[in-house]
Amino acid sequence: MYEEIIARVEGALKTLGITPSEAKTAEGQYNINKDEKTEVLIDVWSDNERTFFQVMSPVTKVNDETRIEVLKMLLEENHGMVEAAFTLINGQIFVKETIECSAFFNQERALSAITRIAFYSEAYMSKWNDV
Repeated sequence: MYEEIIARVEGALKTLGITPSEAKTAEGQYNINKDEKTEVLIDVWSDNERTFFQVMSPVTKVNDETRIEVLKMLLEENHGMVEAAFTLINGQIFVKETIECSAFFNQERALSAITRIAFYSEAYMSKWNDV
């Protein structure tokens, strides 16, 4: 299944006009940019005979991730998101979507996840600046 998912993800990248071999950083990993400031990280991996597809993008740095207002803000924003969520990684807010793939996972689904995460990242980057 892993190879099939890679082929579907690479097909989605081609639809976006991106050459998969140029975006590939490691096996199953791709980094692309929507614009100069919106980076999108794509990862495909297998674990326990299951294959996963993840798209994530950094939004902003967090000055103090223990501040209750920041955590509350993230939870409130998560409520209104479609198939995506915020997460904190090494002092940065990321928006991400992780999918456990099945035979029904197709190129269109990969493309939707990539464009959705890029859209959310860009929208929240302009809304938040070092919260």
